[in-house]
Amino acid sequence: MKPFRRVTGSRRPCSTAPDVDTDQIIPKQFLKRIERTGYGEFLFFDWTARQPGLRAEPARSARARRSCSPGANFGCGSSREHAAWALQDYGFEVVIAPLVRRHLRARTASKIGLVTIVAPGRAGRRR
Repeated sequence: MKPFRRVTGSRRPCSTAPDVDTDQIIPKQFLKRIERTGYGEFLFFDWTARQPGLRAEPARSARARRSCSPGANFGCGSSREHAAWALQDYGFEVVIAPLVRRHLRARTASKIGLVTIVAPGRAGRRR
């Protein structure tokens, strides 16, 4: 894992939904492999099927440094390490949310170098 020093670039909203559970981050039908790569293309798959513009972005090389800024309750639901893998594989290095669930933050994201920042007050605070 490379050391985290600084992220520069634009902040990109992942979702405005108040609750973003791990099944929305990476749906269960894509959990058939054991590698940590290849999940990025399925990130928020169900949402992007309904809103194709959600994933519109510049060329893939431009996503080297980005932060994800989701709704208030990010990573709720089942404990799924694939969610952090998908976020990182897609190119996100930082997740900033009012609440990042402990199983995503401490048990998975921190182990792979995906930085999670809890910024209370952005969209309310829930435990």
